[in-house]
This record gives sequence, structure tokens and C-alpha cells, in this order.
Amino acid sequence: MSPPLLLLLASLVQADRPSIAPTRLEPDTAVQVDGELDEPFWERAARLSPLTVTEPVEGAQPTWPTDVLLAYDADCLYLGLRCHDDPGQVRARQMSRDAYVRYDDVVEFWIDTFDDQRFAFWFQITAAGSRGDALLADSGSSFNKSWDGIWYGRARITEGGWQAEIALPFKTLAFGEGNETWGFNLCRKRVANGEEARWANPRVAYRFWSLAEGGALTGMTGMRQGTGVDVVPYLRGALGRDFEEGEDDVHGEGDFGLDVTWRPTPSSTLRVTTNTDFAETEVDDRRINLSRFPLFFPEKRDFFLEDAGMFEFGPSSYRGGGSSSVRPFFSRTIGRDPDGEAIPLLAGIKATGRLGDWNVGLLETRVDSYSLEGEDVDQKTLGVLRVSRNLGGENSVGGIFTHGRPDGDGDAATWGADFRLGSTRLFGDGQTGSLWGYYVASDGEGEPGGAAYGLRAEARNASWGQSLSASVTEEDYDPELGFVRRTGVEQYRYSLGYTWRGGGEDALRSVSWRVGPRYDVDRVGREDQFELPVKWLEIELQSEDSISIGSTYFRERLDEGFDMTDEVFVSQGDYSGANHVLEFEANDRRRVTGDVEIEFGDFYSGSILRVEVSPKWIPSRFFSWSLDLEDIHVDLDEGSFDTQVIATDLDFNFDPDLSLSNLLQYDTESEDLTWQSRLHWIRTAGQNLYLVGLFGWDRTDRHSFARTSQELVLKLSYTWRF
Repeated sequence: MSPPLLLLLASLVQADRPSIAPTRLEPDTAVQVDGELDEPFWERAARLSPLTVTEPVEGAQPTWPTDVLLAYDADCLYLGLRCHDDPGQVRARQMSRDAYVRYDDVVEFWIDTFDDQRFAFWFQITAAGSRGDALLADSGSSFNKSWDGIWYGRARITEGGWQAEIALPFKTLAFGEGNETWGFNLCRKRVANGEEARWANPRVAYRFWSLAEGGALTGMTGMRQGTGVDVVPYLRGALGRDFEEGEDDVHGEGDFGLDVTWRPTPSSTLRVTTNTDFAETEVDDRRINLSRFPLFFPEKRDFFLEDAGMFEFGPSSYRGGGSSSVRPFFSRTIGRDPDGEAIPLLAGIKATGRLGDWNVGLLETRVDSYSLEGEDVDQKTLGVLRVSRNLGGENSVGGIFTHGRPDGDGDAATWGADFRLGSTRLFGDGQTGSLWGYYVASDGEGEPGGAAYGLRAEARNASWGQSLSASVTEEDYDPELGFVRRTGVEQYRYSLGYTWRGGGEDALRSVSWRVGPRYDVDRVGREDQFELPVKWLEIELQSEDSISIGSTYFRERLDEGFDMTDEVFVSQGDYSGANHVLEFEANDRRRVTGDVEIEFGDFYSGSILRVEVSPKWIPSRFFSWSLDLEDIHVDLDEGSFDTQVIATDLDFNFDPDLSLSNLLQYDTESEDLTWQSRLHWIRTAGQNLYLVGLFGWDRTDRHSFARTSQELVLKLSYTWRF
């Protein structure tokens, strides 16, 4: 790629964007974040220009206006929100921290504090007061919602709709010294009519998270972060019994640990952790693996989630949480054994920073020894170094290096380089284009090394979207600190989709169609797998109910068979056929809602029928219940089996800072029943109390279960900021 072309791509960013200068408050101005907006300074605070509708009718005026007020002082950025509405139509049923907001009125916004269109902080608040935050990376393509920052927000219903008051401490935000302009965008979602209104670039062609298409906050000067030191000690106590080991007596233990975070400059962070504990982490969702490849589970532990975008490599998966095509570093390999059980993290150090156009992330950890299949695995030092350079706009290049072998003797290393080129206006206004490329290699003591490399291109506008990728993963590629789904394969992918959008008076909100052939060959050129997924029709009504019909035509060659279950072994051979999926999703604005998915058709040497039903009941902001029931019937020449996976959530939200969540999961394959109950009290931002109960049972016969484990954990953490 020649330098002139790089400069051309860098110049194709938005030249004329809306901007606003938040009002600077006088020293000692009193601010109480209570949702009232009754402080005098709000009357003279800078006011955002009116929002414009993106959905369902692009360019229309909102049904109800939104007043967005901005001010700041040396310590915080303040937002005041007045969402005018009919109080009877305001949906306010979610209060818990980091709720997945699908059925509440909400305002969300992001702030690109470096204005480099690479990384940003995202925040949201609902009409009921639920607060959520996330880290955006890769120009908005990567979304990490598990991150929790320290900030303040309150909301309340009023006679004229609903309103909220927010304070974002500058101690929570990393920003560039001397950079007076920050990227910014905001949108409001109104559930009653499915309306979304946005400030900057209210175009369907641009995703709200696209950092290149935001507006700007200007005149941001005189902020302070103090010494930039956060000290977070924790205390933990646990009581438990392990019935499988014959330990009927209750045993207790206590522990403590410490996290210290220091910002030597506003744009860099150093975090040290000792005796780290993850007792409050949510358990993984139960899933049944019917394929020959490993499943991917997202990271949920706070220490690894902070600044996680700095370590991402290669093409990312939009919407976050998914598995990208290559992951030379995957933090779940640290502090977990091959079965997913926790290994104590003795210490860790993480340094991240932005030095001009350079982004640097360094992570080093020390994990405790443990036993693997009867063999002792010694303490290990595991780490990663990631460096990237911004080339302007959405363009960047970078490299990565990891070291350590978490589940064996000796050492191992992985290294590679990647690039991204693109612009939200590459092919004209509203015409987005991107190109990713990567090369990564692995090497281990006494083992042959291997490599993985590939390219992916994307283009989209308001109606059409397409992507094309080609990748090679060599047989001996083994990123010990990463994740790879399969090796010894060349993979080719193409996807083409079209969406028609109706007007506000049409019965249909949108109609979509999509096709995406996938072709895999082994390293000697023999076809390994071919799939042709076709989404024949996806219809969304103005009520936001949707229905879709799809089919997948496939050919697959198995050189080796595999165990699908303990009772069924799929034989090697050639397989072909087609299966079909019918999906229905009900509108989330109702108090009783739910989804249904039915899959049927050919499956290896036989057939599959899979039915998943997911009802949900939200009677009020204080209580919600959901059920996910998946029934799988597989009938093969080698044998048949029926498997069910059941998960139910029962959540109580007493106020935005006090919640009790319960997750009960069971599957007939393992016959394990587990229950996690988690009480979370946020005394104030940065001060948390968790009371977590973990209970397990094993099915002994058709009608009874035997207890296997019981554990009750109390954890207190407190943040001192200096």
C-alpha cells in the first residue's frame, strides 16, 4: 500500500461535523447528581442542536424533542437530559447496572477523548435509571460492554416525559494532554414507536458507534485528574461444602487483595493487581456443542476487560463478544485451566497508553500452580505486548507478541502484524469501505511452528452490505495464549445483503435478504466444507415484531470422526444436505414478550430438529423473569439422542444501585443443575458489596438430584481516588 493511497484514505473522513462547546462552570459550583436538573447553571448550559430521526424514517423530526445540556468543571463533564414525552408512554422497567436495554427508553452517547477515531467510552442511562458503559475500539467495530467505569447518573419520570443528570469524572476518562477537541455523538431511543434519533450524522448508512461519523466537543481545557491514583482493596469471605469430595462439614476461608491504578499522564495507565479475585463474575451460559470445533466464550473478568480494546488484533467482530477470525491473544487462557476452572492469579501488571499516534498495551501476569490430569503444572508467567500506530482516520498498523504456555511445561511465543484501511466515505457519502489484513505465527519449545494470515474487505451503505475474506491457518499454528477454532485449513467467505426500509405509514418497517457462501479446503486443496446460508426473507413490522426464514445448504468431509455426545460418535465420511431455520421475535415493548426459533433438516448422516423458546415477563421495573428452553433431537445412522438446555433468570431490582440476580441452568447432557444468586449493592460509585451464592446438584435418577456443592461468598471492595 503506497503512502499516497494511505493519505487519500485518511483524507476521506468527515470534513464538516457538528460541534458544541460545553459551558465551563465557575469554581466551587455546587452539583448534586439527583436527576432534578434544578441547579441554576443548567439554565445557561450549552444546548445540543436538535436530534434527527434515523429509524424508522431517516431524516424525519422526532415525535418528541430532546434537550441535551452540557457543562464541565475541572473534575467532571456534566450532561443534563430532558426527554419530552407523554408520561404514559415512557417505558421505564430496567434499573440494574449494565442492563441489556431492549425494552426501555434510553439515551446513549460516546466520547472519543483523543479524537483519533480509534477508541471511545460509551455510556447509557434509561428512564428507570439503569446505567451502562462500554469501551469502543477499532473505530467502533469492537464493543466491550463488560467494562465498568466510575461515574454518576440519576433519572426520573416527570409530567413532561423523563429526565436524567449525569456526571463523568475526568479521573475515569483517559484523554490527550492539550487536545481541546473530543469526538462525541448521542442518540435517544423511544420504545413506544421504535424511534431512534441521533445528533451527528443521523444516517442509516452509518452505525451509531462509527467513531469517524461523530460530532465534536470543543474547548475542553483545564481538566484535572489529581495524582491519577486509584487504590482498590478488597476483602473476601467464603463458606462452602463439596459433597462430591465427601466434605459434608462447612469449611470457611478469608482472603484479601489489592488493585492500584496510576495514570502517570492523562493518556496512560499503569495497573497492578495482587491476589486477584473474581468471585463476583457472572457464570458462563450453558451451551451444547454439536460441532467438531471448540466453543467460544467471552471474557467477563474486570481486570482483563479494562482497556481490552488496546490488545485486539486483526479483523474484529461487530457487536462485540464474538470470536473474530483470529485471536493470537485471548485473556481467558490466563487464570483458567483447560476445563474452565479458575486458577488463582497471584499478581498482574497492565500498562496501556497513547503516545502521539502510537498505542501501546502491555500485560504481564503470574498464575498459581495447579493439577492437570494428575500432573502438577508449575506457576507460570504469561503476558502480551500490543503496539499499533494510527495513520489518520480509521487507518492503522500494528504488531503483537505473546509469551507463555498456560497448560504445560516450557515456553511458547506468538507474534504477528496487522493493518486496517478504510473510511466511512470511501466510495462516496454514505458508502463505507474497510480492508483488514494480518499475519501471525506461533512457536513452542520442541514443537514445530505455524502461521495464520488473511484479508477481509467490507463495503456497505444504507441498503446494501457485502464482505469478502480469505484466510489460511496452518496445521501447526498454536497460539498458546490465544483462541483458534480450527487449523490446517484455507477459508473463503463472501456475504451479500440487501435491506428495504419502509416509511412511517407503511405496515412493514424493513425487509431484508442475505446470502453468504463459505468454502473451506485443506492444505492440499481438497474441499473440506461448503456452506451456502440464505436468509430468504426477514420482515420487521412497524410494531417491531419480526419473522425470518433461512436455509443452509452444506457439504462436509470428515477425515476423522468425533464424539458428538457420550453416546453418539459421528463417523468419518462425506455428508451433504440442507437445513432450515424459522425465527420469530416479539416486540420488546410489551410486558410479556419472547422469541421462538425452529431449526430442522439434514444433519450429518441423519436429521435434526431444534426448538428454542425464550419467553420473558417484565411486570414492573422491580422484577423480571425470563426462560430459555432449547430442545434438540438428533437422529443419525450412528445413533439418536434428545438433549435439553434450560436456563431461567429471576431478577429483582430494588433501585439502580441494589439488585438481586438469579440464574438457574440445567442440561440433560451433563445432568448438572447449577444456580448462581448474586446480590450487588453499589453504595456509591466505586464502592461495591457482592453476596454470591453458588449451588450445584447432579441428577441421580428421573425424579431426584443429589447436592454436589454449596458456596456462599461475601466480597467488599472500596475505591480511594487521589
